[in-house]
Amino acid sequence: MSGELELLNGRLHGIANTVLVPELMAELGGVLGTVLGERAVVVTARDNYPPSRMLKRALSSGLMSTGVTVIDFHAATTPELVFAIKRLGAKAGIQFTVSPIERDGVMVKMFDSHGVEYSRERMEDLLERMKSGRIVRSLPRFIGWVTYAEYVHDIYSAAVVSYVDAPAIAEGGLKLVCDANFGPSSEVLPSILSELGVESIFLNSHKPPAQRGVSHMPSPEAIEALSRIVKASGASLGAALCADATRVLIIDDKGKPLTSEELAGILLSSVPRGARVAISEAMGGLVDEVARERGVRLVRIRGSRHELLRTARRLGSPAVFTCGGEVAFTDFSLSFDGMLTTIKVMEAAVKAGEELSEMRSALPTVPTVRSSVRLGDEDYLKVVGTLHRMYKDSFLTVRGLRVRVGSAWVSVEARRGRIEMVGEDTEGAKEAVEKRSRTVRAVIREIRAAR
Repeated sequence: MSGELELLNGRLHGIANTVLVPELMAELGGVLGTVLGERAVVVTARDNYPPSRMLKRALSSGLMSTGVTVIDFHAATTPELVFAIKRLGAKAGIQFTVSPIERDGVMVKMFDSHGVEYSRERMEDLLERMKSGRIVRSLPRFIGWVTYAEYVHDIYSAAVVSYVDAPAIAEGGLKLVCDANFGPSSEVLPSILSELGVESIFLNSHKPPAQRGVSHMPSPEAIEALSRIVKASGASLGAALCADATRVLIIDDKGKPLTSEELAGILLSSVPRGARVAISEAMGGLVDEVARERGVRLVRIRGSRHELLRTARRLGSPAVFTCGGEVAFTDFSLSFDGMLTTIKVMEAAVKAGEELSEMRSALPTVPTVRSSVRLGDEDYLKVVGTLHRMYKDSFLTVRGLRVRVGSAWVSVEARRGRIEMVGEDTEGAKEAVEKRSRTVRAVIREIRAAR
């Protein structure tokens, strides 16, 4: 049965109760527990999606059967999970969250004792062990325990407040509109903002509506609504978080979303001159221009998040940026953290004494090439998922994905009723955008034909 499991970007993906079934999760827990050893400690968490809860409990039973103690955070974000791993002396951490590329899917993230996500090779080794059935069960008297760490939100909140310049933020008179995307960030972020004196409005801060599909990223309609509310309410900024709070799309005070490059450009203002900063290879040229202006050395990393974060640790990089709205502040945690990113943007704006839109306008302008394909009533996630499986050199983003076409990178972004292709206006960019537009049209035709 383990041969049916799919690794995508080194993470387990699958439709709940079709591919990812409780029996397989219990088996995987037994394999992982055998590798970690009896009396090891593992921390687990999930989002608010019911299948995530079911599969987490199944995996926990497998861990217990090998003598592993499970510290269960119940509904908690990935940043909280990773932050707690080293502090609790855990040998691993496991997060269950809704898949970013398909309806009814679940994604499983595994982290080592340092908080670095497992490499693809390490995940493949676990699956090979499942095939061979190499599980060492404990004697009944040594079966592991499950405990609930109800204080995880408080520990993380206190750490964030002490990490940022809380007095400066409190004096800024800021107002945030945040779409929690039905995730557990709604359990922790409001209290942090309250401690920082930030007024907030939260959207989709409850559990997912019953018997309705949810997505890892906020939908195009949700992002449009957030932009309108930011403008109408006179908020300082908006933030659209993914289900486990590792990614964020920042909206400025004019209701305009920031690109990943603009987000990095603003946050580089707090990086010391001469520092080396790790970024994913698909980041655009705007970041290079900002880094030159501010005396920061960029190191582009090809490969997985594991490679990116491992290299960042070796370089001593104070921050890590990807093209997918992911930012990690390594002296705080090795987790990409959309909540902390949002607060650091507020901190940067307050210290600059400017509105976020003004800071954005001061960034270098990079010309782009665009093309649009009408989507109709097709599910944008099917388009994104199909493209992501088609191309090895592709990275998921908050609004879709970024794909390599020759020497160029093209962003494929889901908007209301359409898919938009965007590339920096460099040599060959126009042809790359048109080529990817043709691919998107072909994928949409296939989806229509399969209905």
